[in-house]
Amino acid sequence: MTVFLKIRRFGAFGVFQADGTDVQLGAKHQALMALLSTAEGGIRTRAFLEKTLWCLAQPEQAKASLRTALSTLRRHLGPDAASLLYANRERVILDLTRVELDSGSSSSVFMEGFELPHEAVFNSWLEETRSQLVRQPAAPAPQAGTKPGRVVLDGLLPSIAVLPFAHRSPGEAAAPLGSLISEELSRYLSRSWSFSVTSYLASRQFSLDTVRPAEVSLVAGADYLVSGSVSSGGGRFHAEIDLHDAVREKVIWSRCFEGALDSLLAGRSEVLRDATLQIGQTAAGEAVRLADFTPLSALESHTLLMAAISLMQEMDVQKFQQAHSILSRLLEREPGHALPLTWMGFWHVMRVERGLSPNREDDSRMACEMAEDAIEAAPGFSLAHTLKGLISSHLTFRFDLALDAYDLALRDNPNEALALLLKGETLAYQNMADEAVQMTDAARRLTPLGPQCYYFDALSALANLSARNYGRAIELSDRALAAKRAFPEPLRSKAIALQMSGQDAEARSTVQMLLEAAPEFSLSQFQRDNPAAMSASGQEWASALRQAGVPD
Repeated sequence: MTVFLKIRRFGAFGVFQADGTDVQLGAKHQALMALLSTAEGGIRTRAFLEKTLWCLAQPEQAKASLRTALSTLRRHLGPDAASLLYANRERVILDLTRVELDSGSSSSVFMEGFELPHEAVFNSWLEETRSQLVRQPAAPAPQAGTKPGRVVLDGLLPSIAVLPFAHRSPGEAAAPLGSLISEELSRYLSRSWSFSVTSYLASRQFSLDTVRPAEVSLVAGADYLVSGSVSSGGGRFHAEIDLHDAVREKVIWSRCFEGALDSLLAGRSEVLRDATLQIGQTAAGEAVRLADFTPLSALESHTLLMAAISLMQEMDVQKFQQAHSILSRLLEREPGHALPLTWMGFWHVMRVERGLSPNREDDSRMACEMAEDAIEAAPGFSLAHTLKGLISSHLTFRFDLALDAYDLALRDNPNEALALLLKGETLAYQNMADEAVQMTDAARRLTPLGPQCYYFDALSALANLSARNYGRAIELSDRALAAKRAFPEPLRSKAIALQMSGQDAEARSTVQMLLEAAPEFSLSQFQRDNPAAMSASGQEWASALRQAGVPD
């Protein structure tokens, strides 16, 4: 990736264009660049910067000073380098992937001779940083090509490798069909937080005709393997796909699939999408089965994580509570790790959403703490920022903060499907129905594997409801309900869509199912606790629910 900026931090501090041209900056702007370039992922909170650089100013004055300083700094950096510096309501970020940072020698001093008169907080930070850099070797500069703040989280995720598919006759033996299917399966699997996917370029050296699964696991570090064979004819392909538990050398899933060759060659095969979805669901189900029959202390951390995520999606209260027990165990084993912290935060939000929380404020507070701890552990972890956005949109109804958090998540990972989905839902609450539909449709195209697809369909139904696409809202609600029949969200959206499209009898029947799934549901609860009631269409929806039989 192209380097746009160079920063010399040891010796006399300096900032330079890529060609070595000195960027003339005042002392306060140099201090700001020093703070950002030493932060993990280049991320600092606005509050930290305001307090550190303007310690004597009143809060509003400090906020204004930071805004002015950022604007002036961008102007000095020039159009190319200025693109590396961006900010939202909470954070300021310097994209370190395109910045070349020096590394200090044993005799060099960090920001030698530099100080900010009257800024005691910054000067204390500077002294502490200098002493830390004396006590320990300087960290290597970030390498260009990695995402800003992106943290490697694969240690808790189960790894999966897709092996080359054998090409069986009929069909030309020289056709690269087996390789094509293997590569496409790898791409689909890599869209999920469910797995760490071994590159197909690395796994194509193996064949189960010549090696055992345990040998592949030992060499490639894979917990699961996908293998199979493919044949073709008449413009169609036939694939037999197996999923192996590599360590235990056991086939845990095997299916046959058939589809059109042209859609496969175009990279949009619904057959392979369905296959990868089933692979994720099978692996998650296997994790739940193991958690039911094996002591938690004896299970791998990634098995605990998969089991917890899967159980969180269940409508059964006992299973949902079991997910909390598993996540608690995982946090004991992996203290401070961003993944279990984030999923525990999601658990507290879902507890409120499902009406299971004895105290909404306590669960909101716990979710916030988990999100903050996860972001502190991994500042660029997109799923943690997504959690923060979910808390803002679903629990505190701060849609502005929610959109900021989703944008930050999508900066780190443009394919973060859940952030796209929830941003679309938030836009629906703000009377931007067309944008909401576009964004939730994009999220559904990136739908993660495993047990979460129903949630994507349910929120996409809500976006279409806001756009008055009643037929589509009903269709998507039915898709969600096919997976989770007792999920209140799609039942509510379906009832509203039916009532507003003149299908009164069907709407009343759907409301009866809604009240069976959520006996405590009422119009007052909807208007008090549900962000959908905050939308421009909220009163219309409440009226439709009343007409369909929801009690006040």
